[in-house]
Amino acid sequence: MWTILLVEDEVFVREAIREILDWESHGFCVVGEAGNGNEALSSIMDLKPDVVIADIVMPGMDGIELLKETRKAGIRSRFIMLTAMNQFDYARDALQYGASNYLLKLSLNDDVLLESLARIKEDLLAELKGAGEALFPYYHRTWAVILGTGVSAQADAAELVLVVKKFSSLRLEIVVTLNGAAPARMDQVGIRPEKYLLVQTFHDAGQTTFFCWSFQKKSESVSQIRSQRMIETTPISNLSRLSDDWLHALNQLNGEWYGRNSDPIGEKHVRVPIEELEAELIRCFEERNEPKCTEAATLIWSCMKDSSFSHVEVKKRAAHLLHVVTMLAGRKSEDRTDIYSAVSHESLRALMLQAIRELIRQKQEEHISYTDHPEVNRVIQYMLEHYRENIKVTDLASLVAINVDYLSTVFGKKTGLTPIAYLRNIRIEQSKRLLLHSKLSVEEIASQTGFTDDAYFIKVFKRLVGQTPSSFRKENNI
Repeated sequence: MWTILLVEDEVFVREAIREILDWESHGFCVVGEAGNGNEALSSIMDLKPDVVIADIVMPGMDGIELLKETRKAGIRSRFIMLTAMNQFDYARDALQYGASNYLLKLSLNDDVLLESLARIKEDLLAELKGAGEALFPYYHRTWAVILGTGVSAQADAAELVLVVKKFSSLRLEIVVTLNGAAPARMDQVGIRPEKYLLVQTFHDAGQTTFFCWSFQKKSESVSQIRSQRMIETTPISNLSRLSDDWLHALNQLNGEWYGRNSDPIGEKHVRVPIEELEAELIRCFEERNEPKCTEAATLIWSCMKDSSFSHVEVKKRAAHLLHVVTMLAGRKSEDRTDIYSAVSHESLRALMLQAIRELIRQKQEEHISYTDHPEVNRVIQYMLEHYRENIKVTDLASLVAINVDYLSTVFGKKTGLTPIAYLRNIRIEQSKRLLLHSKLSVEEIASQTGFTDDAYFIKVFKRLVGQTPSSFRKENNI
């Protein structure tokens, strides 16, 4: 409710004004009364009412002085001045100092007062809307924190002190919905804007958030929104809680994201840390093994579903994985808005696998350009797919049915390296990927990249990279 302070030295007049309206039905409430200017100024400093209805002529501090002192204190309360027939000069002075209106006591009735209050209400709502615009940069910073692409928005709270004061008496309800690429409309989720003082819309990453500000303890309109598409947060008067409340609201979309009655994405498996599963997907991609990529992605998606990841976290991981495989494919990583526009867990998996298949297809079409020698190209492709195994030069020669010495000679001419050196470089590159994108130990990485001895792995890695695997991981881990 907008708050009102009544200031009138005549008690019966004050009582008459208080009884003239059903204040609450018009969005106002009388929070205090005062019988003189000095008492009123103290109440204004304490209550900071939205509206002050004050008599102009009062003993001691009159209404004009009260208005002046209020403005000196930086308080923007709207003033409606009450005047008698012979006090028009005072009334003009009141308007000069910023009074919203003046009303004649003798002709005061509910219609006259409501007309004046209606204009003030429009002014208050316009001011609230203007103040609300200052919240959008804060919403964006908070959203970046939720996505993990920004630092804490708490440090910027000082900039919002005045705005927070403006919204401190209001209640906030956060309504979120999955909508894909196009922002959702209020009518689509059942929000009736007339029930709120202000509704602000924020759209990004395939979801729309409505910040609904009101005086009401509980909005009637929220109950009409489908339960899986909304969340009521506890009222907040301090925006420092926004990140937690917003994330909590987003987490309520899990049912819709995963499908409440959907079948499991895959069979239940012994839970493996998701980082290891992601490293496995990257390894399978580097081997151009599409079936294994599908299997690894399915396990990752099952893991996220079993762990009830929010759709925001799922999209973040999908975007990161797609960025990694795109870079490994030698392509420029692009802003994939389709990732964040996905409206279901399964559709995002399908989108991810489609992108991986396309990247593998492109790499397979390119692999012939490794050299101009088909047998050398076959050997390189075999190394990429089987570098984890114990590969010998004799095995490579048998693969292309040529003499070992001839293979070594022609391979050196076409690549500048011996087959063993080329294979070693592949293994070191794979180990660098695992160091950056997994939590596997150095010993485990050595084993997974074809090194039978971790001490030898560390020695080779340091010679080729210039630092130990542990140092490389510490300095470059993302």
